[in-house]
Amino acid sequence: MFFAAIRNARVVVGGFVFGSLLLLAGIALGGAAAQDGGRVVAITVGGEHACALLDSGEVECWGDSRAGQTDVPAGRFSAVSAGRRHTCGVRENGEVECWGSDVHGRASAPSGRFSTVSAGDWHTCGVRESGEVECWGFNNYGQTGAPSGRFGVVSAGGRQTCGLRESDEVECWGDSAFGRTDAPSGRFSTVSTGTSHTCGLRESGEVECW
Repeated sequence: MFFAAIRNARVVVGGFVFGSLLLLAGIALGGAAAQDGGRVVAITVGGEHACALLDSGEVECWGDSRAGQTDVPAGRFSAVSAGRRHTCGVRENGEVECWGSDVHGRASAPSGRFSTVSAGDWHTCGVRESGEVECWGFNNYGQTGAPSGRFGVVSAGGRQTCGLRESDEVECWGDSAFGRTDAPSGRFSTVSTGTSHTCGLRESGEVECW
């Protein structure tokens, strides 16, 4: 059964890692993924589709595929992120490959080696192995204008992007409407951006949103 396969999986929603108990009735998994019986190690939910990373390194996606966002290319990945109508993954060699809608260039990943990637609504960001963040896609609000410095985590949202610096402080850039880029001070362990808001997990285990 698929649900047996995801007991120990991480659930990634817009880059935010949750415990597997937050699968929300399987996130409409309905017989999709892990058809070969492989163990799921991470799940990512996009706009109208979702993907799973198996322990084999293969990725399986399901849901709306009108833009080809569930048409996973062959090969092995170390990370995957589902966006609005596109999906991006980090290959085992560190290169990013995206599939689905390339409107505004959101699926046109730059060359080079990355440690992680986050697909947002209309843009995508990744953390290079150097720790620097690079973003591509729609930049009408400055959401791809990543600040300099080293980050461990990045999360691309709707019109904003947030990253977790090596100091464990959150920094956000892009559209500040509704306070979505007004990150609170303090130390966090991870951060996740949505369309119009952002949440972070503090090192104390408490969640704070803005």
